[in-house]
Amino acid sequence: MRTFDAVVFDCDGVLVDSEAPWLSLMGGYLADLGLEGIAPSTLRGMASQEAAVELGRVHAACGQRPAAARRSPPSVAEVDAAYSAALAGLADPMPAAPELVRSLAGAVPIAVASNGRRHDVHGLLRRVGIIDLFDAIVTIEDVRRGKPAPDPYLLAARWLGVDAVDVLVLEDSSPGAAAGRAAGCTVIGVNDDPDASLPVDLRLRDLGDLDCEVQAHESGRGRIAVSGPWAPASPA
Repeated sequence: MRTFDAVVFDCDGVLVDSEAPWLSLMGGYLADLGLEGIAPSTLRGMASQEAAVELGRVHAACGQRPAAARRSPPSVAEVDAAYSAALAGLADPMPAAPELVRSLAGAVPIAVASNGRRHDVHGLLRRVGIIDLFDAIVTIEDVRRGKPAPDPYLLAARWLGVDAVDVLVLEDSSPGAAAGRAAGCTVIGVNDDPDASLPVDLRLRDLGDLDCEVQAHESGRGRIAVSGPWAPASPA
C-alpha cells in the first residue's frame, strides 16, 4: 500500500458526471466548423481558453470548409457561456464519488482542483451535496495557468498545508493527469474508456474500485492508504 497526506479530486468526470455536456459542446463546435473527423475527446479536460485556442488552431490548419455552418471558431466567452448553460441544473454524481468524499471528509485533508470556472464548479458540487465537505476548492480563476500545467494541484497542496509529493490526485483526463504528475503528485486515473490514454500511476474504472483506508498519523491528521497494483516507478 502507498500512503498519502491528502487527496485532491478533479471535478468534471471524477466527482460529477459533467463530461458529457462538454464533449457534446465541443462536438457541436467541430461539426459547425466542418471538422467532424476530429473526435471531441481530444478536447477533454481542457479549460475554456485552451479549448478555444485549440479549436482556432485546428480551424486555421484545416482551412475554411465550404459546408461549414460557421466561419470562425468560438471565443472563450462564448465557450464559457455555452458550457455554463449546459451545466445548469445538472446534479448527477459519478459512481461512488459522494460516498468516497464523505468517508474522507474530516479524516483526511481533501480538495478539488478543476479547470472549470468557480461559478460552475461550486454549482455542481452544491447540487450534488458535497461542496461543504472539502477543505479547499481550486478553480481556473485561482491560477495563472490551468491544466496540463501543475498550477491547480500545487495551489491545492499549498492550501491544504501539505507537500505536493504527498498528495494523491484523482483524474479522468490526460491534461489533468499530466498536471498532477508535473506537480509531483501520485495520480490515479479514473476512466472506464479503454481508448483514453492517461499518464497515471494506477488506473480504475470508477471510484468504487478504489481500495483504501484511513490511517491515524502522529500529526493528528489522518492519512489515506491505497492498494495497487501501482505502475513501476520511472527510472531516474
